[in-house]
Amino acid sequence: MSLIELRNLTKTFKGKTQTVEALRNINLNIEQGDIYGIIGMSGAGKSTLVRCINFLEQPTSGSVVIDGKDLASLAPKELRQLRQQVSMIFQHFNLLQQRNVRGNIAFAMEIAGMKKADIDKRIDELLEIVGLADRQHNYPSQLSGGQQQRVAIARALATNPKIILCDEATSALDPTTTTSILNLLQEINRKLGITIVIITHEMSVVESICTHVAIIDDGVLAESGTVEQIFSQPKTAVARKLIFRKSGADNSLIGERMIRIVFEGSSSSEPVISDLVTQCHVSVSIFHADIRNVSGKVFGQMILQLPEDKLQQEKVIYYLQSRNLRVEEVTGNVH
Repeated sequence: MSLIELRNLTKTFKGKTQTVEALRNINLNIEQGDIYGIIGMSGAGKSTLVRCINFLEQPTSGSVVIDGKDLASLAPKELRQLRQQVSMIFQHFNLLQQRNVRGNIAFAMEIAGMKKADIDKRIDELLEIVGLADRQHNYPSQLSGGQQQRVAIARALATNPKIILCDEATSALDPTTTTSILNLLQEINRKLGITIVIITHEMSVVESICTHVAIIDDGVLAESGTVEQIFSQPKTAVARKLIFRKSGADNSLIGERMIRIVFEGSSSSEPVISDLVTQCHVSVSIFHADIRNVSGKVFGQMILQLPEDKLQQEKVIYYLQSRNLRVEEVTGNVH
């Protein structure tokens, strides 16, 4: 049984003049220990989805099952108890400005009715985890954005949750700070076994730490799987769009026939194109190339514009496949 199960989840918002179907028939399973990325363009419905997971937004239809419990069937008290196992981290930190670091971390534990001695002990533990022991008496206004997000992470960990939901948790941070926060989340996942769901519009975030990814497009689940699967074999236009957008491809250069090849592991360092030109006596145009670290593995991708002659095109494809490279057609726009 999955830790989080979304079954035919639909969410509709009804206004005075129009009805908006934000999510339609989402089916998703998230396992214990996953770092699960949910990615989509702005307005795709991903933030609505994460709010449905903890029932801050109640689905119009379908079900959310966490740890075997259907949230719709729970009494208000039971739902409050379950929410203590599902913490949330926000883009803009949502810290209490009148409280210092210790006071912010203590907040959730005070609401839960913990004793002060237990709260103080837990705060000390959490300050070590997030690396803020030397800032424990500072107020939010005295902290950098990264430090404030570390306080928010400590606060989310306070009640020993099974799940942490991150809604664009790094979007307000600079690249260096983003990396440090993602590394912290990955360490928390590894050491504490907490399942993390990351809502983001940035493919780089997914590539950095996620084990699995779901792509949301216009309220529909377009594609889901391991990050490795989605990166190396994107099946939908929106997946290709997200991958190519990050790599900086330019539509205007697309010729009549283009292919994408994916290098995995050691093949990413081999001189494939120079060997192709030498051995097959054909010319190709390199439209785009890059190498990335995806889920701890080295992946490279290259988009080639093939020669006009069809026989030469097939020769190129056959040669690349003979080198055990994944080859796929690039059709239509990649933006």
